[in-house]
Amino acid sequence: MTAPAPPPGEDEAPLSSCRRVASADIDVLHRTVEPYAVGHDLQARDPGRPLDGLVNALGVGAVKLVWVRYGGGGVIVDTPPTGGAFALCAPIAPMGVEYRGTRGRGTRGRDTAGGSLVVSHDEAMRLTPDPRHGCLVIATSTGRLADHLGGFLGRAYDPPLRFHSVDGPALAPASIVERTWRHVCAVLDDTAPGGLHPLAARSLEESLLTSILLGLPHTAMPELAEPPRSVPHHLAGFIREWVDAHHDRPIGTSDIAAAAGIGVRQLQAVCRAQWGLTPTQLLRGVRLDHARAALRAIAAGPTAPGRRTVSDVAAAAGYLHMGRFAAHYRQRFGETPSETLKHAAPPA
Repeated sequence: MTAPAPPPGEDEAPLSSCRRVASADIDVLHRTVEPYAVGHDLQARDPGRPLDGLVNALGVGAVKLVWVRYGGGGVIVDTPPTGGAFALCAPIAPMGVEYRGTRGRGTRGRDTAGGSLVVSHDEAMRLTPDPRHGCLVIATSTGRLADHLGGFLGRAYDPPLRFHSVDGPALAPASIVERTWRHVCAVLDDTAPGGLHPLAARSLEESLLTSILLGLPHTAMPELAEPPRSVPHHLAGFIREWVDAHHDRPIGTSDIAAAAGIGVRQLQAVCRAQWGLTPTQLLRGVRLDHARAALRAIAAGPTAPGRRTVSDVAAAAGYLHMGRFAAHYRQRFGETPSETLKHAAPPA
């Protein structure tokens, strides 16, 4: 029998760089968690045993992430129906689940969640997260998800978007959701103390929203599975010019599609046919082109306006880590940023 994994240390816990509170007071923990999750009530499973709670949390655009470990004897989390809110629980260890509405009576009354679990829009639930390992909650509104979905479809999605009690598989493997939130948490944990650059924040927000729409079953799957309408490829020139004009703003794939008056899937088709790229790769390439121009300006000497460092240039291109910036830069231009500076510098 495999021994259970030790609880994550405070430095290894998800979002450890975004510490909010460490407390043994259940009310303090509740007040800290609730703004980042959905409305819920807490009660200690063993009132005679003190808690040892830790909460890490932050917002990324319209998406909120909170990791909480209650410690002690653990807690019971009662959630009313979320209605128009969306909350995804990602327990680090198996979590007890009980459906407490009329739909939960019978075979679906009690369960154990070992992976991602959407909190019900329509039914009260009772959750018992592992007290030692905790749980990550990803929360946003179904309205924000519907807006993101509309960007994919190229038209508004008007019916209520629901994720709970939807039969059938999703459009992508469910593992895409966990891979995405783990990547986002890793990026956030490596973020400089100054905070997340707006370009990076928008990219992470879109990644989370897209993984939710593709990796979880929901009521709009038939529309999302429809093949995209054909698009006149003369839009390619407009798309390239618009990206170039807005590269320094916190834009994402959905913004590019909206500017062109098409859906994300149609934008993907245009980019693939015209340049053999995804929209994200197109945006990254444009930003790298401007980064190269900025590095050459730095190398030109003190007379160049706005003296900046290579780190400044990388951040302006949406990169949080110099290693990733250097790798993408070399892949595109065949040299490192430092080599560009050296080659562009005037002779002594």
